[in-house]
Amino acid sequence: MEAIHQRIQNDLLVFGWVAFLVAVPLFAFLRQRDPSLRWHAQGQVATQSFQWIDLAVVVIFFLGLKLLVVAIAPEAPTPDATNLTTTAILTDILAKIAMASFLIFWLVIRRMDLVETFGLARLNLQATLIWGGVVGILAVPLVMAVGHEAKIHLEQFVGTLPEQPIVAAFKESEDTVFKGITMIGVVLITPVFEELFYRGYLYGVTKRFSDRFFATFFSCLIFTVAHSGVITLLPIFTLAVFLVLAYELSGSLWVPILIHIFFNLVNVIGMLVIAPTA
Repeated sequence: MEAIHQRIQNDLLVFGWVAFLVAVPLFAFLRQRDPSLRWHAQGQVATQSFQWIDLAVVVIFFLGLKLLVVAIAPEAPTPDATNLTTTAILTDILAKIAMASFLIFWLVIRRMDLVETFGLARLNLQATLIWGGVVGILAVPLVMAVGHEAKIHLEQFVGTLPEQPIVAAFKESEDTVFKGITMIGVVLITPVFEELFYRGYLYGVTKRFSDRFFATFFSCLIFTVAHSGVITLLPIFTLAVFLVLAYELSGSLWVPILIHIFFNLVNVIGMLVIAPTA
């Protein structure tokens, strides 16, 4: 099962980056031929602040980091429930905070207006809650339904699928500190980190040098490959599409952050409800 998982991830990663390396020069060529083409300016997400150096950062971070990990530890074992300790979860949280802080610092020293770029002041609190609530109520049941159907069909071919390591560890643990830190990481830290990186930066930069549709496809694919197992492949991609749509239609990064928090919270509540009791 692990071999199938790895093969699918590698194939999707290669497919996504080949598409990226073909699309960006193609869009650049078309714009050079016809300067009036401004696909990147369509929609509500602002892209004018991103420059060619951001394109290089996207390739170095999202592709280069992956290749570096593969080169350093080509046969590293897949994490399982036994090695997901409180220390491991806390380390992951601190690493995400550090990376998010570095990205923000990188954009600030370039004098980018983060409020304008990510639409942080575009909506008031009430409008943000309405956008997030409406899209979240539509997205969460659909994503869960896609996941349920995907699991049923996959199990017909590969047998019973194991739970994700974080889910198994959370259910099996009786350590309240571990569960508390995991909940903080999953419900608060991860949504903010991932929306900043995948929707705010990766989507924004890719859209700047292509258009809304390719940027949606590419950013959702990279988001899915980054932390998806076979069992969550389709639901995670579906969730990513909803998050991009919410961001593009509202123009505010707060909206996908709120939806992501809501989605993760629903999953955590589900794990608490069905967790085995001592």
